[in-house]
Amino acid sequence: MSKIAFVVASPETISSFLLAYLHGLAEQHQVHVICPLYYNEQGELQTIRGLNHNITVHNVTIHRDPKIFADIKSLLSLHRLFKVQAFDVVHSYTPKAGLLSQISAYFAGVQYRFHTFTGQVWATKTGLARFFLKSLDKITASLATYCLVDSPSQQRFLITEKLLTKNNSRVLLKGSVSGVNLQRFSFSAQTRSKLRAEHGFNDDDFIFMFVGRLKVDKGVPELIAAFNQLTAESHHMLTAKLVIIGSDEENLAPLLTGNEHIHYLGFKANVHEYYSFADILSLPSHREGFGNVIIEAAACQLPAIASNIYGLSDAVQDGYSGYLHQVREQADIYRLMSQVLNNPEVIKQMRQDARVRVEQTFDEVLLVAAFLAFYQEFVIEVNQ
Repeated sequence: MSKIAFVVASPETISSFLLAYLHGLAEQHQVHVICPLYYNEQGELQTIRGLNHNITVHNVTIHRDPKIFADIKSLLSLHRLFKVQAFDVVHSYTPKAGLLSQISAYFAGVQYRFHTFTGQVWATKTGLARFFLKSLDKITASLATYCLVDSPSQQRFLITEKLLTKNNSRVLLKGSVSGVNLQRFSFSAQTRSKLRAEHGFNDDDFIFMFVGRLKVDKGVPELIAAFNQLTAESHHMLTAKLVIIGSDEENLAPLLTGNEHIHYLGFKANVHEYYSFADILSLPSHREGFGNVIIEAAACQLPAIASNIYGLSDAVQDGYSGYLHQVREQADIYRLMSQVLNNPEVIKQMRQDARVRVEQTFDEVLLVAAFLAFYQEFVIEVNQ
């Protein structure tokens, strides 16, 4: 039995993506989670949603943003914890958790140090910012004994950028962080009708939907501009609506005003239900590691219009489960929006194809089996 630690910068990373992996490993190994925990209004330390009780949790503060003195303190806390617990494996996710835990695990003498790359902040940056952030990821990659990457196109990008090689990195199956739970993510006609009635939409309204943090690098400004152009015309067969779901992190809400067909719903904990509510997802991001939201939506028979960038080009099969457009190109987004709005019959078939592709390629059961097989390669050596 091996002792395995997973390190993340947010407990939500565990709840949203890693539960199936951890629970699968916990059947044969000692599994620990290391992440920041927070106190609720009653002063009680919150638990990680959905995590089994047989998994040990350690509360270590890890800030997402650079904080030099706090980061040094986190580094020392992780090093001390790794020495005391004597983990066989330390596995990190997200950039900051990866950097701090790989440094700490290396100097603590942890034998197997894994990191999963899920996208690069520096991919769309230039100059000194790109050099600095890329250098931090290089440190993470060089100290890890092996790296997982959540999409084939991202792996090719990282190899081209000389952070990884084919020998020290791998993509599980066809990609994604952890696949899709097909029981939780599935189309419901009843939910579709209920939510449309609740928000005042007609059954024949054609709903475009964006799900994610409202940020410039998520492509929100060009999405809004393209939709405004779409609704300024009057020759379309159906009435178009744009629904925006997510937290406004860069004060982009003013862009959503002035068009009665744009509806901002804010953050929704039950976002999986809204995939049944819409007709097509739009994700015009400038950078993504994979874009799990696309395959979750596809499992609910919701095709996607997305940027043709690494990560998203693996999540969307162009012309089959959705369409890809040029990144940052308002005109290309408008073209595809107009195309799908005027060809609803094509979308009906695409809805079925999107679900089938997820069942065949991104089923959580398949990804968990591949993840456990990956661990088995190293655990055998650890136990000898």
